[in-house]
Amino acid sequence: MSQHGRFEQDYLRMKVQIDKLKASGLSEEQRTIFSELDKMIQHFEHHLFTEYIDFEEICDNLPDAIYVASPDGTSIYVNDTYTKLSGITKAEIIGENVHQINREKKLYTNGILPTILKYQKRSEIIGVMKKTNTTVHISGFPIFNDKHELKYAVACDRDIQQLETVKDQLIQLKSAIEKKENENSYLRTQQIQQSEVIFKSDQMYQAVSTALAVAPTDATVLITGESGTGKEVITNQIYQASKRFGKPFLKVNCAAIPDTLMESELFGYEPGAFTGASKSGKTGIFELANGGTLMLDEIGEMSVQMQTKLLRVLQNHEITKIGGHKAIPVDVRIIAATNRNLLQCIEEHTFREDLYYRLNVVPIQLVPLRERKSDIEVLFYHFFEKYTKKYNKPIEIYSDALHLLENYNWPGNIRELENVTERLVVINQDNIIDKKTVALVLGIRDTDSYAHPEDEYNLKASTIALEKHIIEKALATFHTKRKAATALGIDHSTLVKKCQRYGI
Repeated sequence: MSQHGRFEQDYLRMKVQIDKLKASGLSEEQRTIFSELDKMIQHFEHHLFTEYIDFEEICDNLPDAIYVASPDGTSIYVNDTYTKLSGITKAEIIGENVHQINREKKLYTNGILPTILKYQKRSEIIGVMKKTNTTVHISGFPIFNDKHELKYAVACDRDIQQLETVKDQLIQLKSAIEKKENENSYLRTQQIQQSEVIFKSDQMYQAVSTALAVAPTDATVLITGESGTGKEVITNQIYQASKRFGKPFLKVNCAAIPDTLMESELFGYEPGAFTGASKSGKTGIFELANGGTLMLDEIGEMSVQMQTKLLRVLQNHEITKIGGHKAIPVDVRIIAATNRNLLQCIEEHTFREDLYYRLNVVPIQLVPLRERKSDIEVLFYHFFEKYTKKYNKPIEIYSDALHLLENYNWPGNIRELENVTERLVVINQDNIIDKKTVALVLGIRDTDSYAHPEDEYNLKASTIALEKHIIEKALATFHTKRKAATALGIDHSTLVKKCQRYGI
């Protein structure tokens, strides 16, 4: 028990005795005295039970061992942690002189208090507790009174093993932080690399300039253009140059999510909202993207019903989960993208006009690659360098081959150009790419005809070449064999067989 605790018990016992005296009958003079005494007791109780802090009790529960000596070197206090760490009882040390204990070296070695008493400055050393054979790190410091006279010399001991454990934990933490930073740096680098905009044309310069101008704002952006023209790349560029960079950045392909699942994906649902719903519910994409940026790709494929719900979110900046009644505020920057003509969709009543104008705050139109032929060369060399390094192939490209690439129509745009470039590198055996090689990969003559010179009047060969070209164009436009088959008016299995036959 601390000194304060013992004093408190003594006080309470005395108070009981006083109360007994008061109850036994007092004279007028005695009542006056006891009345004044009651006031003193009340004041004392307030100090004792509310204002007083029992620092002895606090010190006894500290993880550090505390040792205090008076200015003449007399040991006047050690806390309970000190006795546990050292194996030295308070009776063995209280009242003993630190100089004598230090000279004898029976209890410990390298005591720091004599140094503190002599020099009256902070100091640190390593010592050993003899009884427990515990190595400790000792920090010593003086405490002065108002006249800057030494009042106490204090030593704080901590088990070296504890410090080693903390050190190991710090090393592990530092390693984990460095690993995370390296991972983040890698991801940022990858993201930047993936979003690198390669261009030379005036059309793309205008698009990139608009993207960079709008990026620092929270304005909604609508990016339009054929499939493969770089809509996602422009989106990445806007995000990286925005004030929301580093915050959530999510992408949703509206064409890839069935309409029956779209609402739960975007807005989430409450537990038990419908049959088969997760017992824990689901957090929607809008909520996950809160504070960040959300790309709604292929927005033109979204059903009118979902368009209505999306419009409400954009207007009110809040969502309501399926099965829920509470509106959840969301702060999300929207970047929408589509390869469809939304104005035509409005005329066909497949896209809401009010949603279009809500999305079309800042429009960015990406023209097809065939309309910006000056970009073909720089894009080709960008992909060419990428894949020759990847596959470790030193390949030379002939000018006539490049000329043929520049004059190709590129129905699949940049995506098709990248795929063709990789194919040219992968299949190459001669370390050269000439006009013949390009014509073979593209399935065309080196003119605008689809047949090879020797097959110019061969109907079967020309038909095969034309069919292959149309299939490649459909795949580049619709991305999946199933959608391409539908557009071509043939079965999915038929298209798969034709792709196998033509090596597509």
